[in-house]
Amino acid sequence: MSKESLSGQSVEIDISKISDPKVHDRKSFSDEEIDELAQNIQSTNGLLQPIIVRKVDDGYERIAGFRRLEAVKRLGWSKIPAIVVDDVDDSEAMLMMLSENIQRADLNPYDQTVGILEYISLSLKMDIEDVKKLLYRFRNIDNGVLKQIDDKSLKLREQMEEITKRLGNISVATLINRLKIFSLSEHILKALKKGKIGYSAAQEINKAGDPKRIVDLLKRVEKEKLSLREIKKIIKEQKNPTKKPKNKPFYTLTDEGGWVSITVENITAEQIKKLENFLKKL
Repeated sequence: MSKESLSGQSVEIDISKISDPKVHDRKSFSDEEIDELAQNIQSTNGLLQPIIVRKVDDGYERIAGFRRLEAVKRLGWSKIPAIVVDDVDDSEAMLMMLSENIQRADLNPYDQTVGILEYISLSLKMDIEDVKKLLYRFRNIDNGVLKQIDDKSLKLREQMEEITKRLGNISVATLINRLKIFSLSEHILKALKKGKIGYSAAQEINKAGDPKRIVDLLKRVEKEKLSLREIKKIIKEQKNPTKKPKNKPFYTLTDEGGWVSITVENITAEQIKKLENFLKKL
């Protein structure tokens, strides 16, 4: 889409006529951040940046400006400043939406990853699960599990590289690494979406395995603001706990009038039985 498409003046449009995107949208947000933005908009007496919408048959479809739209709804606005773009298909609309979201510092890795996969799915006209399978195949090839790549897969990878280039600093290798995000536990994924932990921390905490350990560690991370290095240390200690030395039997020998007495401490029942059997043989 040309830059001219976004060069028009913003116009006031009815919020009631704006629908959510048919394609990828932000999946995770907190009420706190929307409330904070609403307060900022109210204190500045206006919206500094209009949202972006495209014309659809029965009104408008939002492309960019999810938080701004939600914030002004809470303020009771009936209209909002918007730039209306024309001749934008689903693929172009998603690219615009992703480009804005990916550049946002507060977009969590899960929403970003899902959005990119949906964009690739739309561009290649493939089901999103098939895109995932294709990425798993590429991972196996990169890791040497599969020795050769067929011509069809090679062409699809080249197409995928071209698609991800449109999104900036994203590559197929980045997406292959991000596949781990779909195996995270529910508790970790929730914390990741809320921005309480980063992606690297999420991967480390997931190694704890036990759900209770994961929940306890997530609480510690939030409360103590643990660094990635500290998290790794805790996980390592949990997997390799320091073994306490076993108490060894302690023998005391005394010689009284030609008789030898043995006093034994810290002895187990099994050791006592062995000792009794040994003494019977004397």
